[in-house]
Amino acid sequence: MGMLLVVLIFVGFVLPSSSTDSTLTTFLVEANQQLAGIYDQVVLAQLQNELRGSNDVVALLEMEIADEKLLNYLKSLMPHLAKFKRLKLGDASQKRQLERIPRLGYNALDGMELAQVYALASNMSDSYRNVLLCAYKQPGNCTLRLIPEVQAIVQESRDLDEIEYYWYEWRKQTGLATRDQFVAFMELYKKTAQLNGYPRAQDYWFLSLEMGGAQTMSLLDRLMAGLRPLFLQFHAHVRGSLRKMHGERLVPRGRPYPQHLAEVFIGNAFRRVRAEWYVDLPSPLAGLANITQDLHRRGLSTTQRVFWNVAEYFRGLGLPLLESSLWTNAQVVAADDDDRCWHKVWRYYTLPITNFTYCPLNDEERFLNMFEAQSDLYYNRAASGQPTLLRDEPFPSFGDAIGKCFSLAATSPRYLQKLGLLQEGKWLELPARLNRLYVHGLRVVFLLPVFYVLDRYRVEVLSGHIRADDNEAYWRLTEHYTGAAAPRKRSNEQFDVPAKLLMEVDDQYASNILSTVLQFQLLKHYCTTTLQFGKDNPRKALDLCDLSDQRQIGASLQRAMALGSSVPYSDVLQELVGEPEINIDGLLAYFKPLHDWLVQQNQLQNLDVGWA
Repeated sequence: MGMLLVVLIFVGFVLPSSSTDSTLTTFLVEANQQLAGIYDQVVLAQLQNELRGSNDVVALLEMEIADEKLLNYLKSLMPHLAKFKRLKLGDASQKRQLERIPRLGYNALDGMELAQVYALASNMSDSYRNVLLCAYKQPGNCTLRLIPEVQAIVQESRDLDEIEYYWYEWRKQTGLATRDQFVAFMELYKKTAQLNGYPRAQDYWFLSLEMGGAQTMSLLDRLMAGLRPLFLQFHAHVRGSLRKMHGERLVPRGRPYPQHLAEVFIGNAFRRVRAEWYVDLPSPLAGLANITQDLHRRGLSTTQRVFWNVAEYFRGLGLPLLESSLWTNAQVVAADDDDRCWHKVWRYYTLPITNFTYCPLNDEERFLNMFEAQSDLYYNRAASGQPTLLRDEPFPSFGDAIGKCFSLAATSPRYLQKLGLLQEGKWLELPARLNRLYVHGLRVVFLLPVFYVLDRYRVEVLSGHIRADDNEAYWRLTEHYTGAAAPRKRSNEQFDVPAKLLMEVDDQYASNILSTVLQFQLLKHYCTTTLQFGKDNPRKALDLCDLSDQRQIGASLQRAMALGSSVPYSDVLQELVGEPEINIDGLLAYFKPLHDWLVQQNQLQNLDVGWA
């Protein structure tokens, strides 16, 4: 966490005592130049860390040296930054650059508290990543990691006692064991917010979104309310499937489903299991397409071939064709952990090069990831005309939404058929499409409420509405928004929040929610403007939309990406889609065929919708 935190901290150079407009201009020019140089040192060290392995001593030392430079630079900046803001100097661009300078963050704490907050965050992170669990009915074998060992066990297990055991064991080791650390950390976070000029810590929590706590939660509440009708129908159908699999005693009607059983069911959507695993898949006879197999059959059996096929896709959007040297100089990363093996672009601020690292695995996930990586490359290059301070995306994961919009478009059966990956006409027909929407929906629709709860809980803690270790409050939120309950009622004697934090303890999920929703909003916009999507027109359903060879997309996309963070995200969104706010309409339109089918099936099977 420390290195990432420091990398995001902007620093400047020491000013003379006068604070004139010319001084501000000089300040920003020098600061952007110095920042660019230090950031490049960090990126180069991170690249070596990626290529040599996470424990490479040289790369770790180089990152530590760059971090120290940033910190020292920051400390020299703060008094002068305060003076500029107090005098309200500068034009719109200069003021924007000053506003994009992050606060001191945890470095505003005194030495002892600073050491404590880093230690707490590191301990909780290590607890999540490195904790070892004891095997079921093997108390002497305590060598199992959550991923991949325990995950593989519960996904394959039909022993309900075994699944429940690991659910409890994980929460005991990562939740209850870190209870005091979580409470102490949240108190230090509140103090950090105050020292950075935020009396309300919930406002500081959403600093990267440039919105206050109330404004952000209001937006998230609107998104959750919009998602609710689809979620309720989907939840009812999954609960009906779980009831068939495990019986009405474990999965009663009108109640939240057991979280440990639902996690296995939903988790299998990320493993791309065979169609037969799902007891109520919309069309079992149609099955699920095997894109990985089709990639090899089509001859797209190497990463190089995938790279150039995707490059042609983006050229077809009206973007410049990537230079051949980009692949010639690309470097491969280790493939021993496929959860961490991805394609990646490395952005520099002063060096006239672009590094591309790639995963040698060749499957559906890496194929779609190539669209995201190349989109990221175009984003970085478009925004390179901005000062260093304004090159980043408007909020974290904003750029990811653009990349995932095109990877989502690449799953269109029309595009896959054009590429030669899908040969049978059935994949264009509704039964097979519903199967794909069902599995993809498990990966999207059910995660958004979970992300919401994790942010909502911590915001409630920061605002003082609940205690940091109020486990009962956490489960009230979980049951209300996700429709899931613990196998047995949990009280404040237990503590389960840290067990669900998939990122660092101080990382907010709002940007992930907004990014997920935004990718569908972008897809709906592009498919509407290219006349491939029509509301209530089954032949122009959003999941059928193929954006390849739509050259008119490129120019407007370039203009939006070139803005970087020079304006708030609402202005970038206005350029991208012609409206200033993120909304759920695109996601609902994409899953509408599935939603209609779910409503029909729930009525036919007399499945209960909702929970008490």
